[in-house]
Amino acid sequence: MRFMLTRQKLPQYNTIEDVAALLQSSKNILVITGAGISTNLGIPDFRSKNTGFYAKLAEKGFSDPTDVFDLATFKEDPRIFFEHAGETFPELTRTSPTHKFIRLLQDNDKLLTNYTQNIDNLEEIAGITEKKLIQCHGSWATATCLECGEKVRGSAIKDTVKQGKVPHCTVCVDRIEAEKASSSSTLKRKRASGTPQPGKKRKGVIDFDDDDENIDDSIPTPGVLKPDITFFGEQLPTAFFRRFKEHDLHAADLVLVIGTSMKVAPVSEIPLALPSSIPQVYISKDPCRHIMFDVQLLGDCDAIVGELVKRVGWDGNGVVQKSSVVIEAQDTQKAWWDVTVVDG
Repeated sequence: MRFMLTRQKLPQYNTIEDVAALLQSSKNILVITGAGISTNLGIPDFRSKNTGFYAKLAEKGFSDPTDVFDLATFKEDPRIFFEHAGETFPELTRTSPTHKFIRLLQDNDKLLTNYTQNIDNLEEIAGITEKKLIQCHGSWATATCLECGEKVRGSAIKDTVKQGKVPHCTVCVDRIEAEKASSSSTLKRKRASGTPQPGKKRKGVIDFDDDDENIDDSIPTPGVLKPDITFFGEQLPTAFFRRFKEHDLHAADLVLVIGTSMKVAPVSEIPLALPSSIPQVYISKDPCRHIMFDVQLLGDCDAIVGELVKRVGWDGNGVVQKSSVVIEAQDTQKAWWDVTVVDG
């Protein structure tokens, strides 16, 4: 099916100059981003062969590292996730030059939608507005109790997660404590009115003790706070499908795919679902061989977008006059000549 649906390269787009010209002329740019835009900040990606998060899990003995993000596995034993996932929890308040580049597109009324597969929530920190951002796989920004549905900010569980421990819902804890206190009080009243003092018997009263079969011996436990990340086995947010179908499908006039291997559906299906006449550009360290992009710019994402900013005609610091965001010169010091332009 993928072979039958393979998009054909548009022959008129081949070079980095062509991409810069497209940035200038386009008004509704659809941006798809992955972990590669955050790796320069020290946040690991997932699928790099030797350095990705899954590679590290494989070194720890996981035959299938994706099991750590499997919903059924999480519900069965959440410790497996929390013992290993702490390093994917972002502690940063700064963003990468690529995040700033996307913000530049937004500030200049060129950004249609940023579909991010990242869970670090750095797009929000960079100032990408909610109406232009789809967090396809959720994020660490919030967490939800699997027992009572209470939602908390991710910062509330950060310390526990960083320690490799399972965070539990404080609302559930308070409820359980209240129920214990109430149960204890009720039991005392029953014993006071219905149970004789030691050594005494009351006629017509049935004696009972804590082992009575009618008493529930189960011990209630507080719910686990699951980060609002889309695990394997969960549906993507409905906003993803609604936004693409109702808003972006026929509005986009340029697609930029940055820092992602495009191997996880349904995000990986976006390029094939769009009209084939829309130019598509791929920016990442390694080539994408299963999707036919018009231009592939291979190298460090931050270096590539820095060079594009210069070629678009913005000033030496990457400043657009009506933008409040600056891609500073030191952000793009990596040589752009490390970039490889791959003809379709």
